[in-house]
Amino acid sequence: MTAWRVITWNILGAKDPDLDAIAAVLREREPDVVGLQEVRRSQIRRLAKRLGWRYAWARKHYPYGPLVWWRAEGIGIVSPWRVSARLRTTISPGVSTWTFRHRVLLAATIARRDGKLRVFNTHLSSHDPNQRIEQAGRVAHRVGADPAPLVIAVGDLNTTGDSAPEVLREFRAVGLHDAGGTVSNPATNPYQRIDYVLLPTAATVLDSATPAGGEEWANLSDHLPVTVTFEA
Repeated sequence: MTAWRVITWNILGAKDPDLDAIAAVLREREPDVVGLQEVRRSQIRRLAKRLGWRYAWARKHYPYGPLVWWRAEGIGIVSPWRVSARLRTTISPGVSTWTFRHRVLLAATIARRDGKLRVFNTHLSSHDPNQRIEQAGRVAHRVGADPAPLVIAVGDLNTTGDSAPEVLREFRAVGLHDAGGTVSNPATNPYQRIDYVLLPTAATVLDSATPAGGEEWANLSDHLPVTVTFEA
């Protein structure tokens, strides 16, 4: 059995967060891998450089059009270990990359000296429960088809209310289960849980931690980082 520590965090890159402060949070928690949502390529590159880590990034959409390519928003994976076998795929077919409704999935393999972890990171629809469930199904299909022996999924699932069980059911169908946790949004005074770490059935959760929130955290993002340590 090998222990891994994973963080998922939507850092709201459009608001130009303090990357030094975010790097300090990540460094303190000593994760093996971090799944980031709403992060620009330049931001994850600078963040990885500050930490001395490696990263993978996938464009989600162009909020200002392709001519302003450097403002493109996306999702990323960053790790102190080797990052390889990157995969990017669209999970909102037919939706233009010019709109925030366009959604993607990013996967990468994290290789430590004592093992490998395949990580899928995504950010599901925030406005349509039916699309959210369909997108979860597409992510789950990719997860279920992956040959890696140890696979997890993380991300901002935007899953609250009646759609939560149906979204999570898609992942359970391919052997991934909710690692548990608490509310993570909004950061000032959180009342809803929309950020998840999903683990294989055989994994054992050793610890799950989410800050209580407050102005200090709200200055970084409207989401709180969710940290899960597990053994598998």
